[in-house]
Amino acid sequence: MLRHTHHRRLLAAVATAAALAAAAPAATAMPIDGGGSAMPRDDSVGATPVPETERVRVVRVQVDEGLDWTDAGIGAAGMLALVLVGYGGAHALTTVPRRERSAAHS
Repeated sequence: MLRHTHHRRLLAAVATAAALAAAAPAATAMPIDGGGSAMPRDDSVGATPVPETERVRVVRVQVDEGLDWTDAGIGAAGMLALVLVGYGGAHALTTVPRRERSAAHS
């Protein structure tokens, strides 16, 4: 009987973790610049042509200063929250209320 209960708890924990992982948003990547032409257009008749401007490219460099403890703490707290929610969900699914005998039935 104990093995069956353990198996049900494990299955409930795995199902809870899979549901949480599926609900997490995926990361998206976007380009820094729009990639379009920065040159203004003037389509009116007889207008003077607008000179082309040179595009400026901005390069951002990030210096690695080692472990960021704030990010590590946030990640650890998030993982702890996921584990506790998963354990609580598994426990709620597998807990069966016990019937107590009254004094009259003894």
